[in-house]
Amino acid sequence: MPKKAKELTALEVGRLKAPGTHAVGGVAGLILQITPSGARSWILRVLVGSKRREVGLGAFPDVSLAQAREKARETREAIEDGRDPVAERAAARSALIAARRVETTFDEAARKFIESKSKVDPMSRAVSARI
Repeated sequence: MPKKAKELTALEVGRLKAPGTHAVGGVAGLILQITPSGARSWILRVLVGSKRREVGLGAFPDVSLAQAREKARETREAIEDGRDPVAERAAARSALIAARRVETTFDEAARKFIESKSKVDPMSRAVSARI
């Protein structure tokens, strides 16, 4: 049986500075990852089906310990319901990218505007030539 991590307080989490991964307790698999540069982020290590996944929950100062624990609980509930949160995020990201491709970009709008203005009637050229 896996060892249960001691539940750290928000103050104890704030004092963690050593690079590596630190179990914070409260929710099984919730970790604070600290990079050698000092960046800190929340990760939830879970099994989805038979695959081990590391689900990012956000950066440390932006996501508090309480918020990270709540997100971890919600993610674990989603997995228990048979959903894969990593695949859901990837699908949502793909849908957003596809929707953005459909939108007209500034470059496309400018090109269309210039093309429409450069197509001048022969009659308007004749008028401007007289003036």
